Amino acid sequence: MLATTPFAQAASFAETETLTEKANDPTASLTQIQIKNAYTLSEYGTNAQENSLLMRGILAVRPHGPLDLEQIIRPTFQIVTRSLGKGSATRTGFGDTQLFDLFVVPWPDSSQTHFRWGIGPYLVFPTASWHGGGQGAWQIGPALAFRYRPIPNLLLSALLQQSTSYAYTSENRSAVSAITIQPMVTYEFARQWYVTSSEATWTINFRHRTSTTIPLSAGIGRIWRLDDGLAINCSLSGEWMLYRQFAPQEEQFALKLQLTLLFPKLEL
Repeated sequence: MLATTPFAQAASFAETETLTEKANDPTASLTQIQIKNAYTLSEYGTNAQENSLLMRGILAVRPHGPLDLEQIIRPTFQIVTRSLGKGSATRTGFGDTQLFDLFVVPWPDSSQTHFRWGIGPYLVFPTASWHGGGQGAWQIGPALAFRYRPIPNLLLSALLQQSTSYAYTSENRSAVSAITIQPMVTYEFARQWYVTSSEATWTINFRHRTSTTIPLSAGIGRIWRLDDGLAINCSLSGEWMLYRQFAPQEEQFALKLQLTLLFPKLEL
C-alpha cells in the first residue's frame, strides 16, 4: 500500500472545507474577486467623512515547484477619499498598491490538526495619485497567515504583514516600519449565513512617535451559490476604534460592505 503524502492529505482536507470557511480563510485555495467599501461615519480630528474602495484579486495556484506548495497571490488596489484638514473638505484619488505572495505549508497534517499556515513576501508600491493618498514609500517585508478550526463551524484565522520602506517618491516622505495584524473569527450557521469579526486591522508603527491603532469589528454575511463554479459572498460589518496611541480616545466608527465573486473550481 502506498503511503499518503502530506500534500495529498492537505488536498483531502481542503475538499472537506465549506465554501464559507474558504471565503473567510486567508490560506484557502479559493480564487476570488473582492470589492470592499469602507465608509467612515466619524473620524477623530476632522469633520470630513473618509472612504476607501478596495479592489482585490485572490489567485489560487496549484502545488508546483521543487517544494510542491500551493500559492496564493493577492494584489490590492485602492481608491481613497481623505480629509484635507479639520473641516469637511476631502480629496479622492488612487492609493498605494499592496501585494502578497503566500506559499501554503502542508505541515503539520491539516487533516488531523485542522490547522494550516502560509508564509511569503509582502510588497507595497507607492501608486497614490496625490500626497495624502499614500505613504510615498516602496516597502517590503514578510506576510504570515494561519487558520484553525477548533470545533465545527468555528474558524479562527489571522493575517500578519510587516513592511519596511527602502525607497521614496520624494525626500519629504517619512520612513515606514510597521506591522499590521488582521485577526479573524467566523462562525457559520445554516444556509451559509455567518457572523464574523474580521474587518479590523491592528497597526503597530515602530518609528518614534508614530501611532498604534487597535480597532474592533463585527458583522454578518451570507454566500449564495450560483452554480458549481461561481458564488457570491456579501457581508456588512461595523468597525469601532478601541485604542489609538497619541490621541484622546474619541469615537470613530466605520461601515464596511464587501461583495466578492468566488470561483471554487478555478486554479492555475
